[in-house]
Amino acid sequence: MPENNTKIARLVLVLDELLALAEAHEKTELSRYRQLAFSFLTFDTSVSRLMASLGIQCEMRIEELQRVSRQFGLTDLPTSSEKVEAAQPYFICSPDMANDVLAQAIVDAKYSLRFHRHLREASAIPALYPAMSVIIKQKQAEHAVLEGFLNTRSCLDLAKKAS
Repeated sequence: MPENNTKIARLVLVLDELLALAEAHEKTELSRYRQLAFSFLTFDTSVSRLMASLGIQCEMRIEELQRVSRQFGLTDLPTSSEKVEAAQPYFICSPDMANDVLAQAIVDAKYSLRFHRHLREASAIPALYPAMSVIIKQKQAEHAVLEGFLNTRSCLDLAKKAS
C-alpha cells in the first residue's frame, strides 16, 4: 500500500512541475508578443495587431492551464523565483528590420511548439494529454500564421520592388 501512495505523490509532483513549466513558458511568450506588438506599432499596425492577438491567445492558454491546475486540485503552482527582465522597448524602423524580427518570431514560435510537445511527452498523467494537445494545435496554428504572414509580406515587398 505505501508503494501506491509514493507513486501517486510522485505523479502529483510531476503534474505540478509540468503545469508550472507550461504556465511560465506562456507568460514569457505573452511578454514577447506584447513587446513585438509595441515594436511594430509605429511601423505596421497590421503586424502590431497580429502580435497583440497572439498575445491574447497566450493569455487564454494561461487561463486554461490555471483551470486545469484547479481541476486537479492544485491551487498554487510553484513559480520560478527568477524574474524575466523586460526587453528594452524599440521600434521597427525599416522593412529589413521588420523581416528580421518576423523571421525571429517564427523561430521562437517553432521553439515554443517543440517545448509544448516535449512537455506533453514528459507527462505521466493521461488526463493532461487533451489539454496539452489543444495547446500544441494552437502552437502549430500560431507558427503557420506567422510563416504565412511573412511569406505574404515578402511577396508584397517583391511586387513593390518590381513596379
